[in-house]
Amino acid sequence: MGMGESETICPFPASLRELDVYQEPSIKSMGLLSNLTSLTTLRLKECSNLTVDGFNPLIAVNLIELQVHRCNTSRLAADMLSEVASQRAKLLPAGYISRLEKLIMNDMCGLLVAPICNLLAPALHTLEFCYDESTESFTEEQEKALQLLTSLQNLSFSGCCDLQSLPQGLHRLSCLKELRVFGCREILSMPKEGLPVSLRKLEMNCGSAEIDELIKKINRTSQIYPSLEG
Repeated sequence: MGMGESETICPFPASLRELDVYQEPSIKSMGLLSNLTSLTTLRLKECSNLTVDGFNPLIAVNLIELQVHRCNTSRLAADMLSEVASQRAKLLPAGYISRLEKLIMNDMCGLLVAPICNLLAPALHTLEFCYDESTESFTEEQEKALQLLTSLQNLSFSGCCDLQSLPQGLHRLSCLKELRVFGCREILSMPKEGLPVSLRKLEMNCGSAEIDELIKKINRTSQIYPSLEG
């Protein structure tokens, strides 16, 4: 997909329901998408100049899937969702409840705050953090925010190269069914309190013999059926 510099105001039809933008440096402002209030799926990947400027929270009204990663700032998705959370009473329809079911993004710290997690709690069942290259661990407040995602069934960490531990409160995610951890080589141990009893699928390739042994032990003592990928 290509765009010229002159196309700066709403180049897409307002009726658009799905938009996938990949490696498009000419998109510099979320204002270009401000009329797309019918979107159900929005994917923004490796848009090196894209900023949150001009973002319209009404874009989120019908969103079911949102993917934002490796754009101009790692905080882009978090900034968008923060704006939706702060403006929901003013701009969004009365009684608005988020329909977002699937979210893929970079910034763990940006997402794991109470206002955003409260916003997403009703419907979010799939959450993937990918290529977060700065988060090493989770604060108490971030752990508490994660617990607000009561509908979460699938959680993934991918390419988070500095992450040293999984959230310690994972065992409290009572609906979690699948946990995947790939390319997070600094993770050397499992949460002290273990994993949720609801978990049915565990996939990890963290490269730790200790973790491999722990997963095998979990497999022997629970109903979880892990996949070891080295």
